[in-house]
Amino acid sequence: MKERTKQLWYDVRDHFKNRNYIWKYKLQVCLSLFIGLLILDIITKQLVFHLLSHSSDAPEVKFLDGFINFKFMVNTGISFGINANNLMVVIIGAVFITLIAFGIFLYVNSKPAVIGLIMITIGGFGNLIDRMWNQGGVVDFLAWIWFPPYSVFNLADTCVIAGVIVLIIAIIIEIIQFYLERHRSNHEENVE
Repeated sequence: MKERTKQLWYDVRDHFKNRNYIWKYKLQVCLSLFIGLLILDIITKQLVFHLLSHSSDAPEVKFLDGFINFKFMVNTGISFGINANNLMVVIIGAVFITLIAFGIFLYVNSKPAVIGLIMITIGGFGNLIDRMWNQGGVVDFLAWIWFPPYSVFNLADTCVIAGVIVLIIAIIIEIIQFYLERHRSNHEENVE
């Protein structure tokens, strides 16, 4: 049993040591994306905080009329204000999800999956920074009018949603490639 445990440890260590982590891509593309979108998220939230009326009765500012307008709102919950009364759970959940997405980001070597995971990390990190500045709340300002009652969100929320979509597509592509490769290898074995 001791030898098996020792061998398992060596196998795991070798796996992580010899894995292709695509560090160059992660540093050049993903770090640039992270810094750029995080700065853009912070700037847009600060502009909205200082330029839009904080009154809930204030009219919306037309942006893309019939689609998205600007409306200031501070959301203390997660999406659609869910769990707004339990700030500690919201913050712990956001930190947990952001750390898990970043941990998987460090390990994964699929470029589409890496982009999806860094987008989720950007959104989580951007909203966590905003919660520190706004007593636990997040500045939301993009009012989507298509689905009444419309939802109000921000750039960080958009990054999370886009990241999840890209990640799902990346997983589907990986599954298809796995089965195609498996089919090819089975076909080649049958031909021989």
